[in-house]
Amino acid sequence: EQLPFQQMGMNRAYYYLLAIAHFLFESYKRDVTYEVFPIKSYPNTFRRQLIDFAVKIVSHGGEIILKVTNEVKERLNIYRLWELCQRQQVIQV
Repeated sequence: EQLPFQQMGMNRAYYYLLAIAHFLFESYKRDVTYEVFPIKSYPNTFRRQLIDFAVKIVSHGGEIILKVTNEVKERLNIYRLWELCQRQQVIQV
C-alpha cells in the first residue's frame, strides 16, 4: 500500500479524517437508518441504495422540493427516514 502524501504529517491528518468519516458513517447507520436499512451493510451497498437515487429538483412558492418516484419513496420509507433524521440523538456517557 502506498501512502497518499510524501510528508508524514499530511498522511496522519488524512488517516485521522478517514477514521472520523468512518465513525460518522457508522453512527448514521446505527442511529438514523436502522429502521430503514440493515446496519450490517457494506458502504457501497448503503451508498447505492440510500444515497444514489434520482430526484427532480423543483422550486415552487419559495421552497426547494426534491421529488422522488413512488418506488423509491416506498422502498426507503422516506417519511420515516426524514423523521429519524430530524430527532435529537441522545448521547449516553
